Amino acid sequence: MNKGLGKPCCIAGGLLLALSVLLYAAMEAATRWEQAKTPGEKNLGVGVLAMLFGIPALACAAIGVVCLIVGASLLLRRRFDLGVRG
Repeated sequence: MNKGLGKPCCIAGGLLLALSVLLYAAMEAATRWEQAKTPGEKNLGVGVLAMLFGIPALACAAIGVVCLIVGASLLLRRRFDLGVRG
């Protein structure tokens, strides 16, 4: 097993979470702009924009959390591994 995999996995997880936040902010800005064009009416473009930005944001967030969990567990395993095999 590669012992140096924990830190890059944590970095990738953090970057994916940052990308998720960026996508969410872009979704909020785009939907507010789209809704401002037709105030008081339901707009199909808002739903499309929410799906266009929301699904990748959720996917990036989920994968980022998994990467952080895996990276943290690898770092902890490496730190507390006392060479006992059993």
